[in-house]
Amino acid sequence: MRILLGITGGIAAYKAADLARLLTNRGHAVRCVLTEAGARFITPLTLASLTGESCFGANPDHHEWRPSPSVEHIELARWADVVAVAPATANMLGQAANGLAGDLLSTLLLATRAPILWAPAMNTAMWKHPAVQANLGRLEAFGHRIVEPAEGMLACGEAGAGKLADIERIADAIRAVGGERLPSLMGKQVLVTAGPTCEDLDPVRLLTNRSTGEMGIEIARALRDAGADVHLVLGGGMASPYGMETVRVRTAAAMMAACADLWPRMDGCIAAAAVADQRPLQEAMEKVKKGDGPETLELVRTQDILLNLGMQKRVGQNGQWLLGFAAESEHHLENASAKLAKKKLDAVFLNDISTGKAFGHQDNTLTPVVAEGPQAPLGPLPKDQLAMALVAWWAERVGSI
Repeated sequence: MRILLGITGGIAAYKAADLARLLTNRGHAVRCVLTEAGARFITPLTLASLTGESCFGANPDHHEWRPSPSVEHIELARWADVVAVAPATANMLGQAANGLAGDLLSTLLLATRAPILWAPAMNTAMWKHPAVQANLGRLEAFGHRIVEPAEGMLACGEAGAGKLADIERIADAIRAVGGERLPSLMGKQVLVTAGPTCEDLDPVRLLTNRSTGEMGIEIARALRDAGADVHLVLGGGMASPYGMETVRVRTAAAMMAACADLWPRMDGCIAAAAVADQRPLQEAMEKVKKGDGPETLELVRTQDILLNLGMQKRVGQNGQWLLGFAAESEHHLENASAKLAKKKLDAVFLNDISTGKAFGHQDNTLTPVVAEGPQAPLGPLPKDQLAMALVAWWAERVGSI
């Protein structure tokens, strides 16, 4: 991806160096454009050194408009796949919202046809000012995207909203805005479940599992990048990706309720959550003291979310598709095929979890199993790349149906 990174004059400009390095290390081509005020906080040499590309705009050696054989604002505007402004000041937001072009960055913002992303950073009172919020609304009406600032301690000593969003979140937003769309998934409403569920024994102790939720979150990202409208039902403590509706849940019952509410409006679902199969028959309202509790724990079954969704799945011209996972330590194909049929799935991704495989950050392999039988394995790949391979595989399959 070719990313044009605009940097305006705020104390958060120093974080643009980390963002430029992060994006470059992930294989993107990054060119930075500094405003005159931005160049007071960070130098062109720093940015050029981190990206391996020239830094444009304000330059203490050449001033704003240096001699150039090209029309820079048009050349850069055409070059970019995505334009991201981070940090974005109230001044630059106001210029762009009102079509003003006073320097290289504001000019190319008018000239580009690439999607534009803003990551504002400013004092809390400035952020909440009606003029700033009106400018943001106008930019969104133009089709621009916003990464909301975080809350925290600001450089001025005040606490509140206005802190530049985490650079990982900005990088994720850039990926979302500039992702390669897949025609068969564009505009589709897709439910994704991810993460573990927790079943409480008492206010301190719980039953859960070793799932981190990473795979499901990466699948949600890959679907979002492909152009789907993703609705994520998320257990566990991992951060939600940028740009999708997220319902946070704790228990299997809460996940079932969230899915039941969303499913009738969805075109499809990828169920990647590790849902507890059992819960305690009784939950103690107070912490059970050592020696006071029973030595045996009585469990009851939780609702089977995937089975319920499969039973309610629409078929025919306006039908829904449903994909699940089979984490198996033995009789892999036999168990996956049985799950496919019983739960009325369109595909199940077989996951070998023997000897601790698949949990945490290891590379993983998934084998799609459909009615015709097992397909070519996906992987081994890191989970982010595996998620993209999975979504691409399904997009190709659903596009041919």
